[in-house]
Amino acid sequence: MNYLLLPLLLLAFISGSSQTAADFIVTDTDLVEHKLYEDYLDKGITMVVKLFFVDCPPCNNFAPHFQSLYEEYGSGNYDVEFMELTTSNDDDEKVKEFKDLHDITFPSISIEGGASFAADPFINDVYGDFRGTPSMFVIAPDGTVVITRSGGTNTRLTSLREEIELTGATGAPTSAPPAAFSLAMTDAFGQDISGVDLTIRSAADPSIAYDVVLSGQSFLIADLAAEYPGITDPVLHFSKTDEIRAKLTPLDILQIRKHILGITRVSEPELLAAADTNGDGIVSPLDMLVLQKVIIGVFSEFPKPSHTFFPNDIPLDVISGNTQNIQVTVSKTGDMNGF
Repeated sequence: MNYLLLPLLLLAFISGSSQTAADFIVTDTDLVEHKLYEDYLDKGITMVVKLFFVDCPPCNNFAPHFQSLYEEYGSGNYDVEFMELTTSNDDDEKVKEFKDLHDITFPSISIEGGASFAADPFINDVYGDFRGTPSMFVIAPDGTVVITRSGGTNTRLTSLREEIELTGATGAPTSAPPAAFSLAMTDAFGQDISGVDLTIRSAADPSIAYDVVLSGQSFLIADLAAEYPGITDPVLHFSKTDEIRAKLTPLDILQIRKHILGITRVSEPELLAAADTNGDGIVSPLDMLVLQKVIIGVFSEFPKPSHTFFPNDIPLDVISGNTQNIQVTVSKTGDMNGF
């Protein structure tokens, strides 16, 4: 015998028999419909069902503790849901009064909402020996039912916690996978570019910006609000201010000259941006003069940014588990041939 299973077997023996839950559809006092399997079990949610009736003194005594346990397990927002079914002729009005009296926030089902049909297997010992109200049943996502039926309040609460945990539920938020972003950055000639500074900015207010640290050629965003406070409309911005004179030679001046004279015209947006060295939006002899002064060291920088990105300020789709592939072409001012 596997002695590691003894604690679990003992717990099942103490708590009651394990059976497979019959499906049911009920409507709570707020007129919301609940389908046991479709809405809960099939989605991996553990259901905790309490049988009660409004005029039951022990039910009234236990109600605030059951509500507190509900809140402890996330108030139905995660992988545990609570529900109570009346075993009497309590109508919606009476059950609502009971809920208001004890500040109950989980679904409550009256006789009008189908409690009689849903509670019938519990009352008729299908899932174990029913011994009156309040009785609690834990239904695992696989449909297994365990009854908690004895002991005082603390004992009942302890048993419920143990039985909920045995289903694998925690009542805590699951860690959603982060949004992933991969980058491919090359120059106008297909060569990889390094040393690019990245920031995430607000599209509406670019003054709200944060540096991005790459891991290889990618980065992750798990929680936009926490990682980039104040940004709800993120865009990815690129800049590069080093290597201003790298790969600049008189051959680049010659190619700009050929373009101006119509000998060898360039049409690519990246090369036109590279040829416009003074940033006035056109390619003219002034651009050759500016480039010459940068090459010989008269100018230490261009009148415009030394690198232009196609595109820039890229909107980011921060969707859990989604990967956004970003491709950027970098035009280096003055570089017309890539060498």
